[in-house]
Amino acid sequence: MRHFAAAFLALCFCLLAACAGMEGGRPAVPVQPETPPPETPPVEPEYQLDAATAENTFTAEDGTEVAHYTYTLLTLAVVNGEELPQEIAEAVERNVDLFNETMAVLMEKSSETGRIMGEDALSGYTVWDRNSIYYYDETSARGELLGEIVSVRLDNQCFTGGAHPNRYVSSFLFDLRAGQFINPIQIADTPEAFRTGAAAVLLEKLEERGDILGSCWPEYAEIISRWNEGTVLFDEEGMLVVFSPYELGPYSMGEVELRVTYEELASLVGEEGLRRLGVREGG
Repeated sequence: MRHFAAAFLALCFCLLAACAGMEGGRPAVPVQPETPPPETPPVEPEYQLDAATAENTFTAEDGTEVAHYTYTLLTLAVVNGEELPQEIAEAVERNVDLFNETMAVLMEKSSETGRIMGEDALSGYTVWDRNSIYYYDETSARGELLGEIVSVRLDNQCFTGGAHPNRYVSSFLFDLRAGQFINPIQIADTPEAFRTGAAAVLLEKLEERGDILGSCWPEYAEIISRWNEGTVLFDEEGMLVVFSPYELGPYSMGEVELRVTYEELASLVGEEGLRRLGVREGG
């Protein structure tokens, strides 16, 4: 009888254990842990470049126009400033202020040059000299936003007498991460290796230009070696180095443009350098 009671109690304990895992006679549904909501990606600043123009025309007392200047430069702006966290917004504001202050100084200096040119044209003009020279000074700007880099190209042409107009190309590179204007080699992981490596590539490309090589100054290789001190631009295709008239050869050569593709740049600027330019290696 005692053996029967012990067996009965054991059976009851088993039934109680089974019931503990049931709700209303049904197996309990395991509780799944809640999936945390995906993290909201940080808001990145959205920059844009806008044109700013200063111009003036100089007219003699008899109504004859004798000169003009037109300078178009670029200004930097951010379109989503109100959406940015405070620490990012402050850095962005510094970038915008420094870039625009630099362009404003350049515009002021250009306008002063244009004013002096116009006054010279008025001084040299007489009503009786209908063949007086018409003076002009013009600058146009183009810009690219590439990753963390702003690349600006300025094309200038002017005429104040002589056999032909003068023209030149200049450039600016602004690093949005560092918040400053930079030398082109500062984009690379190893700047000096970039300078020497790119110089070798550019020299090879120039020496392939049989149409102009014979007209270059004898010291063209030395000039190429200092490529980073001149006009250097970046765009969707890669790096463009521009030599204005008289830099590599006589005026008749015109501008000499030498391009280095991103495929060629990859080993020169390094993975981080490509990332800063908004380019993924191999893609």
